[in-house]
Amino acid sequence: MAKVLDFNTVERPVLELIMQDEERTHIKVGTPTESLVEELAELAPQLEKVLQAEDADSIAAIYDLAARLINCNRSFIKVTPEDLRGKFRMNFESLVIFFGAYVDFINEITSAKN
Repeated sequence: MAKVLDFNTVERPVLELIMQDEERTHIKVGTPTESLVEELAELAPQLEKVLQAEDADSIAAIYDLAARLINCNRSFIKVTPEDLRGKFRMNFESLVIFFGAYVDFINEITSAKN
């Protein structure tokens, strides 16, 4: 018996973000590259500590990682760290909330595959 995999009916997982700009921009974030997941795994345990330290380079790196993760999206929207800080008004608290939700999203995908 033949099995059929119809890619037209496959629902790919997304984390839908509604940004804090006036337009309430919707971004459907998809799965990241393996290297981005590894970066996130390294950063996650120390995220709050890094944000509280208020070290400019570390904070810039966190905004950069968030932008690269959000840029793995199905909405064809490109964001920069500057967009996150300015246009989308993401502060430290928003970053912590985003990374928490994103880690949950990745964990759900990983659990579903097993």
